[in-house]
Amino acid sequence: MDANSRTPTDGDRSLIAVASEAALVRGAFASVLINLDDHTQHERDWHALHEDERTLASAMIPERRVAFAAGRHALRAALAHIDPTQGPPTLLSSSRGAPRLPPGFSGSISHKRTRAVAVAADLRGTTEERAIGIDLEHRPTEADTARPSIAKRVLTPYERDALLAHDALVHREKTLIYFALKEAVYKSIDPFVQRYVHFTEVELDLHDNGEATVRLLLPDENVANIAVHAHWRMDDAWIVAIASSTLSDRDGLVTRDAAP
Repeated sequence: MDANSRTPTDGDRSLIAVASEAALVRGAFASVLINLDDHTQHERDWHALHEDERTLASAMIPERRVAFAAGRHALRAALAHIDPTQGPPTLLSSSRGAPRLPPGFSGSISHKRTRAVAVAADLRGTTEERAIGIDLEHRPTEADTARPSIAKRVLTPYERDALLAHDALVHREKTLIYFALKEAVYKSIDPFVQRYVHFTEVELDLHDNGEATVRLLLPDENVANIAVHAHWRMDDAWIVAIASSTLSDRDGLVTRDAAP
């Protein structure tokens, strides 16, 4: 994020922050607090949804509905930061479960029990086939090191070797950074591959500046034409990972009609 952030008002007190996103071209990030005990806020967020969104969420369990509303609140805030002149859009879901954005925009949502985050990018005026993804994870504590590790399930042998020298807590946190980045990458490439991607089909090198080199190990025919840029950062007790993918062909970018 950058310093160009908006201070939430009483009407959107669950909104922690909304700002331009430095990891994305013409992008914005928003974060929303989820308080499962604040039923007044839940009602406000629920009624702020569009009618079709409420219909979509009506079959969800209560806790999932709260997260759904918070995620849509965050994504609308990010979109409004990019273009305040546009009215709040209806954000339904694609056949793959991702939020469906207005033409000319890409976006992604992630949420945990107490927080939801979203990113949006403005693709208007470009002809790139680009998609973005975000993931949010809790930073581990010392107590978490007693729990079984997810490293064998998430990391490739190359990535596991890169973590051998770390103590238990650092190893766990680095593993979660890999996990968050891979989740963000999966979301960003899903429009192009249209299938479930296994953790070991993406391999990463983490760099000290918060960037990650991404290698796609998928056997899919067009995988060589997908370029992925990924970043992560620590945000207090959270790990935030963002990925942006662009589809190209041998002669250059695969293009779409530019949105106005």
